[in-house]
Amino acid sequence: MPLNPKFNEYLKQDFDHLYSLGPDKLREIYKQMVQEGKIKEEVGNVEDRIVKTTLRDTLIRIYRPKTEGTLPVVFWMHGGGFVLGDIEHGDFVCRRITNNTNCAVISIEYSLCPPYKFPEPENECYEIIKWAYENAEELKIDPSRICLAGDSAGASLAAGLCYRFRNEKTVPICYQVLVYGCFDWDDAGHRKSRIDNGDGYRLTTYGQAWHKNHHFKNPGDAQNPLASALFIEDFKGLPPALIITSEYDPLRDESIDLATYFSRAGVEVCIKNYLGIIHGFLGMRQLGLQEIDDAIYLMSTRIMEAFNNHLDN
Repeated sequence: MPLNPKFNEYLKQDFDHLYSLGPDKLREIYKQMVQEGKIKEEVGNVEDRIVKTTLRDTLIRIYRPKTEGTLPVVFWMHGGGFVLGDIEHGDFVCRRITNNTNCAVISIEYSLCPPYKFPEPENECYEIIKWAYENAEELKIDPSRICLAGDSAGASLAAGLCYRFRNEKTVPICYQVLVYGCFDWDDAGHRKSRIDNGDGYRLTTYGQAWHKNHHFKNPGDAQNPLASALFIEDFKGLPPALIITSEYDPLRDESIDLATYFSRAGVEVCIKNYLGIIHGFLGMRQLGLQEIDDAIYLMSTRIMEAFNNHLDN
């Protein structure tokens, strides 16, 4: 399908040039590029809290619907290639999921590189989720109905953490939502989408390398399954998943490969590929993309089904 014409003006920017500005300046620009909009959807309650982890004092934001009582919970991890983004990046998505699912949502403002590198953000999110699980009664969340979700780097985090929790059997994860994530930071597959979509669609080949060089201390870490889910040796027993990707995303094919591996291992998986759309579209509300609403509705529907199915079993 042809590229959605709503991207025509947006993609005239020289995205590769922006990387030369350095992480700090680029973070400022990124906040402007990923516009969340001035009007915030109302939810029942929003609370910012600081949780002490072994890495630092970590900011989380807890969204609750107007419904009282103990609720299932979705942990959201934002995108930005582990260099960009913050808790505001996914605020719109978290609010919409909260209202659509009638569940609690906890967004994690994990550490960015520089200075933090793999596996520090991964460990930080692990500690936050484990802390919430252990304090479920205080937080009024159901420890048996937990979903891990995120977009881009956040999806990489969610997939790796599901793998870790499965192995360690510390926190039971009910479902995972992986939105246009990077699941092969080493690009070991030499996939067609990385070639076809590596230039001209915002996330470029150069940009991917720039983020990788910042996130990893050692090149070999890119093959660690906690970072790159496609290096998981055994997919059996992982949580059911929704995987979302887009046609003009260089990371498209690794989402498709991950869905294939899940299916072969008996893991229930739903994959949605948005035609005519590029990487990072959830943060492009200024373009008026219908696919944003569609994707959030799909996420919400699948999350609710997973939580309801868990109650029935």
